Amino acid sequence: MPTIKDVAKAAGCSTATVSRALANPEKVTEATRQRVARAIAEVGYAPNVAARNLRRAESRTIVTLLPDISNPFFSEIINGMEEVAHQAGYQVLIGDCERDPARAEAYFNLLPTNQADGIILLTSDIPRALVSHADARVDSPLVMACESFSDIDLPTVAIDNYQATAHAIDYLVSLGHERIASVSGPADNPICCDRTLGYRDTLAARGLSGSARVVEGDFGFRSGYQQGLALLEDTVARPSAIFCHSDEMAIGVLKAARQLGIGVPEALSVVGFDNIGFSEYCEPELTTVSQPRHEIGQQAMRMLLSILAGEGVVRRQILSTQLIVRKSTGRPAD
Repeated sequence: MPTIKDVAKAAGCSTATVSRALANPEKVTEATRQRVARAIAEVGYAPNVAARNLRRAESRTIVTLLPDISNPFFSEIINGMEEVAHQAGYQVLIGDCERDPARAEAYFNLLPTNQADGIILLTSDIPRALVSHADARVDSPLVMACESFSDIDLPTVAIDNYQATAHAIDYLVSLGHERIASVSGPADNPICCDRTLGYRDTLAARGLSGSARVVEGDFGFRSGYQQGLALLEDTVARPSAIFCHSDEMAIGVLKAARQLGIGVPEALSVVGFDNIGFSEYCEPELTTVSQPRHEIGQQAMRMLLSILAGEGVVRRQILSTQLIVRKSTGRPAD
């Protein structure tokens, strides 16, 4: 069955323009309306009139899907979303997918039944077929925040994970570290792929590729602690610095170092990622890559509301990060 993407391709315009021509024809030019109409006839697309009519009776509800609601990383993002949504007269329904395809599908099913107006995804751990099917519908606007799909082009708000990591590794190298290990998140996660590539490329550019060592965690405290022990108990190739893909894992590494009697930052430097609240209150205070989480939430919600209003949007917004230097990093011991 032809989809709205087929119409957009035939008409030589974006899917958002086709959606506007169908739902709000007064918001596009006469030439665009005619071009879309010809494309619809050409590909044999049958717009779901009932769904479009339902969209006019809005639920004023936006669904936000998370991979793990217990992760404190998401709290500031949700606050930013709530702030913008409330000002626009919308409410936010938080859905914890728990990496369960059935749970994700249940939330996606709120769209065609008019129980939600759109979805903001904070995870890419969702069946591709589910996302592709929703993305092809006129009445199912989706926005991605933080993560991405390599094979599905969704409007996205994110950071440059490669450059943020490169900056952190450059900082450690500038302190004199040559044995820098990394505790990554899940290896198949798109943001972890970018961070690991930034880590490896930066070490290679500094002539330190031979010292690269990556162990895989899951973003959580326990995996950071366990992988920290594994790295630090290796007295032959013990790193002088560890870069972690999350603050939670970095705090786990700090615990492993304390347990083994390794001083931070005297004998080991540790860098996290995210700048969650705990990072400033652990001991020692954690050096970390700060993501603009509140702004990510705000911009993602603004993007979705613009799509619902039939307005054009910049499909990919990249926000800036900042390396926050605290007390967990220093020059390596002689």
